[in-house]
Amino acid sequence: MEKRMSVGQYAFYYGVTTGFALALISLLSYVPMLGTIAWLLRLLALVFLTMYFVRRYRDQFNGGTLTSGEGFLLTFLMFLYIGIIAALYSGAQIALMAAKDSQELFLLLQQTYEDAGIDIPDQTIRDVIKIVPYVVGIFYILGHLVVGAIFGAIYSSSFRREDPYPTDEQPMN
Repeated sequence: MEKRMSVGQYAFYYGVTTGFALALISLLSYVPMLGTIAWLLRLLALVFLTMYFVRRYRDQFNGGTLTSGEGFLLTFLMFLYIGIIAALYSGAQIALMAAKDSQELFLLLQQTYEDAGIDIPDQTIRDVIKIVPYVVGIFYILGHLVVGAIFGAIYSSSFRREDPYPTDEQPMN
């Protein structure tokens, strides 16, 4: 008997799984001299894992068929969940770095504003430091949505497989 799973449920499971796998790969960037390799490995994993999961959905969970709309929606939703995990990971990472080096960061921003001739209160600088993780998170989600739309268009046409047309012997539904 063939398994059935909705597009949204499948996208959630495997988008979150892919997001966590990519976050783990991102930890390699903390190893000296592996920063560039970690970035490349993360990019390759993103492409191949999403491609694998779209094909797997088509072949194992959707009866071997996948319409263009389903393929696009599946890919787009997966990238949404991947973007949310990436935003949480990077936001937490930046928040920890800002908390650790907050005085150094504050002095750097204060000096930058003074060099630019901008008089800004100290509290405003502290407020800017506090919102940076949220802004970065929003941009991570938006970036993944744009990439998800592009990959969704590619995957929807590449992996599309419609039901075959009925022959003369088979009645049409």
